[in-house]
Amino acid sequence: MPVGQRLPDAVVFDCDGTLADTESISDRAWTEILGRYGYAPTADDFRTVVGHPFGQNWDHFSGRVDLGDRDRFRAALRARFGDLFDRELELHEDALTTLRALADAGVPIAVASSSTHAHVDRVLERGGIVDAVLAVVGADDVDEHKPAPGPYLAAADALGVAPGRCVAVEDTGVGVASAMAAGMFTVAVLRDHQSPEDLAAADRVVAEVTLAALAPPR
Repeated sequence: MPVGQRLPDAVVFDCDGTLADTESISDRAWTEILGRYGYAPTADDFRTVVGHPFGQNWDHFSGRVDLGDRDRFRAALRARFGDLFDRELELHEDALTTLRALADAGVPIAVASSSTHAHVDRVLERGGIVDAVLAVVGADDVDEHKPAPGPYLAAADALGVAPGRCVAVEDTGVGVASAMAAGMFTVAVLRDHQSPEDLAAADRVVAEVTLAALAPPR
């Protein structure tokens, strides 16, 4: 830990795209399954649905092509995503290194995600950071989802830290909106699937996740 490094009182990370490169896997799974129904999703499609839970993605794509039975489609999507996840998932080293450093310094850490709680647990297990994260809020843990503030408010509550004392780390516009609505100082990391304009509403936009990037404002 650098001498004099200012640390947040608590940090809430997004999962997909922020901690792990799941967005590319998700896009491939959706593309392959949608292709069975004769639909080829576009980059604009994925920019629209990124950061949202399955239900909103389903509404988006089922409005463009008949996808038949929702549960059958979701089962096929989960199977393909799971196969790609098991074989190819990589976590972002910048986020992992910073998360571990925060945990070593005693900073409380939570994850707030639009994916299921079980999915987040799998990502944390893959990264070897289960013990570093004190609370997980998945889409199935809350009634309202990003861009509403519910996931981040629930994460702050689980940590026992006021939202205004937390720093949020996000990688999508919808996630930034959620964290800021919760009253958190919000740092957006620019990954390949987003443009700077998508993240412009964040308090701070950075190229990588570092301790310095997460330093709260003076």
